[in-house]
Amino acid sequence: MKNWKRTIIAAAACAAFSFSLPLLPGDWIPWAQAQAGAWDSRAESELGPEQKKQLEAGAMEAAAAGKVRVCWSAEADENGNPIPGPNQGIPVDSVFYSSIDQVWQPVKETICYPNSVHQRGTETGTFYVSWNNGRGALFPYTAEQYWAIRGVVNPFLDHCIREGMTDFEKEMQIVQYLTATVTYPYDRYLAGTDTKEDHNAYGALVKGEAVCEGYAEAFCWLADACGLETKFIYGVYGGGMHDWNMVKLDGHWYHVDVTSDDPVVEGNGGNGYGWGKLQNRYLNRTDDEMLKDHQWTPFTDAACQMTVYGPAAVDVYLAGKV
Repeated sequence: MKNWKRTIIAAAACAAFSFSLPLLPGDWIPWAQAQAGAWDSRAESELGPEQKKQLEAGAMEAAAAGKVRVCWSAEADENGNPIPGPNQGIPVDSVFYSSIDQVWQPVKETICYPNSVHQRGTETGTFYVSWNNGRGALFPYTAEQYWAIRGVVNPFLDHCIREGMTDFEKEMQIVQYLTATVTYPYDRYLAGTDTKEDHNAYGALVKGEAVCEGYAEAFCWLADACGLETKFIYGVYGGGMHDWNMVKLDGHWYHVDVTSDDPVVEGNGGNGYGWGKLQNRYLNRTDDEMLKDHQWTPFTDAACQMTVYGPAAVDVYLAGKV
């Protein structure tokens, strides 16, 4: 008998809401269809009735609190630890239950990209995007939201990325695109009425409004499309929770905090920067530079120490864009 063990991932509140081929070449892992209605019974047989009921109750409590929780049954290794899915996503051979869909189902397909894994539920069609960031946060999207994001990323590649660009030039295009098209919903943030979409890439790329989490995830989507390696950082800035990115350029890691480099214009809540007008305070910084006002749990394999593409290089790049 297989040794099964549950895994729960809880993430910050985020949105759950024309089929086309994936934007980038992906590694598709199809799920073999099974008899409809068997998933609930399978979950009970693998987890036991009591544990299954507890997981469902926890997911529903998370839903009532506006949070995302995903749990699954997963085969354990010889040490009793659950075997994770690709990029810390949902194991492809498991059945899972989420606060979004509230139904047991397997993964229909898994699309692996350099920084993420995109997985779609067999029964509901909801996409779950997990970034290889060490935290295991899943961002759920309805099919409509998911393909709407792809509908923004594809034109970005066509209009902003040219053959022969360096990784640094691609990164600068991403930064400038986000600062030109995304506005921080400052009034909603101050009032505590920021929406679920404000915290994900759908809000940033499709609706054009997002807080730091949405900026950071949007950066990840565009970096994946460009083939850049990136990380999603959860930390603290200015005494509050804050999210930003790290990006690898020529084999070395740099911090890039697009939200803090694109602040709200005082008095009107609008975006005051954009193409060629960045303030260049938090772009391609080292660990030591960021530690002056940012705090985070460092990645052991991704120290930021190089300055080749730091402020001086960014200034030269921006000067050529004015």
